[in-house]
Amino acid sequence: MSFMSDFEARIGSVFGAAPQGYTEPFSFKKLAKRAAREMENETFEIDGVDTAPALYTVLVSATDDSLMRPLYEQITYETASFVTAQAQKKGYAFVGEPLVRFMVDPALKSGKFAVFAENVDAGTLARLREEERAFLAGNSSAGGAAAQVRPRRGAQPAQAPAPAPIPAPVEPELVPLSVPSAAEEPDGLDVLPPEVADPIPVAAASASTPMPLPLADPAAVVAPAGPGSVPVPQTQRRNVPLVNPRAAAQPAHAAAAVASCLLIDRQTGRTYTAQAPSTVIGRERAQAGVVLRDPNVSRRHAELSFDGRDWRITDLGSTNGTLVNDVDVRDCVLRDGDLITLGLVNLEFRENPR
Repeated sequence: MSFMSDFEARIGSVFGAAPQGYTEPFSFKKLAKRAAREMENETFEIDGVDTAPALYTVLVSATDDSLMRPLYEQITYETASFVTAQAQKKGYAFVGEPLVRFMVDPALKSGKFAVFAENVDAGTLARLREEERAFLAGNSSAGGAAAQVRPRRGAQPAQAPAPAPIPAPVEPELVPLSVPSAAEEPDGLDVLPPEVADPIPVAAASASTPMPLPLADPAAVVAPAGPGSVPVPQTQRRNVPLVNPRAAAQPAHAAAAVASCLLIDRQTGRTYTAQAPSTVIGRERAQAGVVLRDPNVSRRHAELSFDGRDWRITDLGSTNGTLVNDVDVRDCVLRDGDLITLGLVNLEFRENPR
């Protein structure tokens, strides 16, 4: 059996062993051929030895990523084994065991993919392998159609537990209170406005308690009209502020939201724009606002954030760290002209005038 036929059979068994036994979202035969072609294009003679690239990145759509994520550990192993067999057949060497990793590209549609082969040194390859193992360990059981098990046809779905009964509200006991009759009621009382009227039905006037209203001034209480009468406060209209506090606070937030900064690649001159309040810099398009094509850059490498006054950069636990002006940092404030180094990429930081 040829290498290709053996690879197809192994991939088929991986998908067939999934809980639902679904088929591949695209042709892995084409993927293997694409990887072999990329390997040929990136193989160079180093110290008299034909050295093949050891890092292979496969870009897939978000939909296909969610389907294959529980199977990535097996899929990447089989793909790396195929690449290794092809290299041995041609007499190529590697700086280390080939590493295959899948990443999401939101621009790709379901069923489409892209493969990139890259040359990295042995130290970088080892660090990327550890990073990928940690990524797979934390996401192998998260989501994905392969991780879902549908109930058998005809099986009754599990019933959700009945909610606990809500106790009936306790009616407050109405205490009769002596109030002046209509003949004794003082003149000049305002009618309650609709915004402060109580929509809940109450007991009769002869057995209800007068509605408590805030008093602007104790002198505003109307003097009792006769003996035994109860003082009734004048109706006060509520003071509604003309300015919404939330709306008043919005301009400051809006100003921070529209702030941006520039990152200029010293090697290529390419310019990237980071938007407030925060922008992630990394290798994977689905997770980063600024995407760098460098195998030494982690999926989520660093984050730029704006607090309304200063821009900061924070390392997100990357494999190779984040440098500012050649100093390894975890978190620091940026100033115009600072040099940020991520992997092998040097980015000059520039603040945009607001």
